[in-house]
Amino acid sequence: MLTSALTGCQSSGEQTKESSQTSESEGKEETNEDNAVTSSGETVTATEDTSSIDATGTVYDLGGLALPICEPGTVELTYMGNDTWCAGVSYNDGTAVQQEIEKRTGVHIEWDTYSSDVETVLQTRLASMEGLPDMVELPPFDSNVGVDTYSSNGVLIPLNDLIEQNAPNIQKLFEKYPALKAMCTSSDGNIYALAGWWGDINDYVPDYLYIRQDWLDNLGLEMPRTIDELYDVLVAFKEQDANGNGDPGDEIPLATKNGIWQLYYLMTGFGYETNSLWYVDEGGEVHYAAVEEQFKEMLTFLNKCYSEGLISDDLEGNLLTQNITEDKVGIVCHDPADNMASSDDLAMTGNPDCDYEFMPVIQTDDSGTAQMTKRSLTWHYYGITSACENPEVAIKWIDYVYASKDGSMLYNYGIEGLTYEYDENGEIQFTDLVTNNETYTSAFSALRSVGAWPTYFINDSGEAFMKIFEGTKVEDACKAAYNNMKDPFPEMLGTAQESEVYTSIWPDLSTYLNEMFTAFVIGTESLDHFDKYVETANSMGMQEIIEIKKAQYGRYQEIVGE
Repeated sequence: MLTSALTGCQSSGEQTKESSQTSESEGKEETNEDNAVTSSGETVTATEDTSSIDATGTVYDLGGLALPICEPGTVELTYMGNDTWCAGVSYNDGTAVQQEIEKRTGVHIEWDTYSSDVETVLQTRLASMEGLPDMVELPPFDSNVGVDTYSSNGVLIPLNDLIEQNAPNIQKLFEKYPALKAMCTSSDGNIYALAGWWGDINDYVPDYLYIRQDWLDNLGLEMPRTIDELYDVLVAFKEQDANGNGDPGDEIPLATKNGIWQLYYLMTGFGYETNSLWYVDEGGEVHYAAVEEQFKEMLTFLNKCYSEGLISDDLEGNLLTQNITEDKVGIVCHDPADNMASSDDLAMTGNPDCDYEFMPVIQTDDSGTAQMTKRSLTWHYYGITSACENPEVAIKWIDYVYASKDGSMLYNYGIEGLTYEYDENGEIQFTDLVTNNETYTSAFSALRSVGAWPTYFINDSGEAFMKIFEGTKVEDACKAAYNNMKDPFPEMLGTAQESEVYTSIWPDLSTYLNEMFTAFVIGTESLDHFDKYVETANSMGMQEIIEIKKAQYGRYQEIVGE
């Protein structure tokens, strides 16, 4: 391997397994152990010498990818997309994890990332076909139509052969998650971009409603499990001084975070099997719930609650943080389980006894079996452009950061010795930089401050997420939801015709659907006009969108073998 490292890029056939490495730049003596322990406790035997890799800490399973990918300093690639989600930290300036990835792979990345107006910048650059980066995050971010747009006009190159010949870890990821491969595959059979993958972490992280358990205790109430019980709790929160400040009526029983229309999460209380607007019935038919008569029942209930002051009139959730801090919010709708912790922190400034807990899925009655739907499996797409002069190096680098065990450890845990260490039992323990960081008080922010949990080539680990929240109520909520959530409707790539129709119809239609949901709930539109609303939605192309989703679902079934 030393010879290979000094002669540039290595062949994909070389095998590198786990061993323990310490960096010469740190002044430590290089060692090779016979075995290394993965974060899940699995022991993998080191079969080859990895002493040519410049690395800090343990080198984990590379899955058949050889490092370094090329002789350090010989290849530079450019990447363009979103910047970090950590205030004051930019990939453009370099982070500890980025530097470690470069040490291990030998590939220098020139970062061109943005924290605002990124879609506009990307669309302008990609439309001009000038100054294209080697790797790019594809706009628009709220749909996957960019894959067809930029593969059709020659911006993106097909990745099939590159993956087959150079990316053993991506191949394994596709084998493990056929749904991922399906959602990366265009209608012509080519893969032009890789989807950001949340299929692992979303097995663990429920996204639903959480409630003030201490308010329930104050009023002697049980956790609501049916829609009728939920109504009774909302009324009690409103009328019985749930927060105990002597001012009954200042409480906000139910608030939404990102728009009141996300109260559709309560649709399981009205006969739906999941809280997903897109769903497939037992006969294999594709439905969009918001234009069905059954959906009207939920809107009627929500309108009643809103008219009685049980739902916040802060429709977009702009005051949610302030209201939580002021100890006013009983239930928060549409938030992942981990945000309970931050809501607790906010509310504790006014009430040290605050205790938000995750709610069970609301049922029609006590015999209900409805489940919540997992969050989306994918998030954004990433491709290699036709301007890339070293696509083999690019796909190997992507294989490393996106799909290898070693890359995953850097991605999700950071750098050994900096953000985590192993205890005497071989278990990962985060350092004070993560658990006691005065600047970045949440573990996620602390990890992102060094470049972990990035925005590029997303592949979040559920195991790492659970480690961050080990021993907390978040872990309890996630364990309760694990294996008890349904997969969401798959977001397949469209044909050129489907993408054209979708982009011409869905933006205006979805805006109309959301606006009418809000109007029905707050009462500015009578529910007597629900049939007219459905007719209008159909006239705007609702049935065409349903037919597109049906065709895409059929292709999904063919690929995953269902």
